[in-house]
Amino acid sequence: MSTTTAQTQETQTQETQTQETQTQAQETPTTQQDTVLTTTQDAETQSPITRVVVIAIDQSSHSHQAFDWSVNNFLRKESDLVVLVNVRPIPSIPGPYAIGASYMDFSEVVTSIEEQHRIASHSLLQDFAAKLKAQNFACKAIAMRGDARDEIVRKVAELNSDALIIGSRGLGVLKRTILGSVSDYCSHHCHCTVIIVKERQDEHQKNK
Repeated sequence: MSTTTAQTQETQTQETQTQETQTQAQETPTTQQDTVLTTTQDAETQSPITRVVVIAIDQSSHSHQAFDWSVNNFLRKESDLVVLVNVRPIPSIPGPYAIGASYMDFSEVVTSIEEQHRIASHSLLQDFAAKLKAQNFACKAIAMRGDARDEIVRKVAELNSDALIIGSRGLGVLKRTILGSVSDYCSHHCHCTVIIVKERQDEHQKNK
């Protein structure tokens, strides 16, 4: 067998292995079981719970304002179960790439990023839940993974929620047309009352 033929077969083998690895990465599940981080003691049996209110939170100022508005203007301690939800993105998983005679495998990098996202999400939820517990609200905190729009709509439906409260990102018309927004999507797809808390004008000017 000539050297050229051997090199060609080796290259084809490497390409096949790369394609198989990429296929496996694409088949990796994009969702996992939701994680319930904290539940107020006897939240499920506290009487009477007559309303389930979901608050979608993230690390933005819009989310903090939506939470504060909810506590000050909407939530009822005597009858509400408040469910905090946070959806963290799923890092993309590229296949290994050939560079000369060596390969670069990004799986460890992706795993590290995923863990950082998980820790940040759990910490955020626990901080907000602590604020509710301090004011004697019955609450749950649930961490999820995936597309925020789809996951929030799914969880709202699963909980048979009475209301969803979410902050507005304040996107301009052009950006909203091109990218859409989580709040707009939820307002059209959630089968419950959706309250979109807009950013205060003073905060909007500050964040420009």
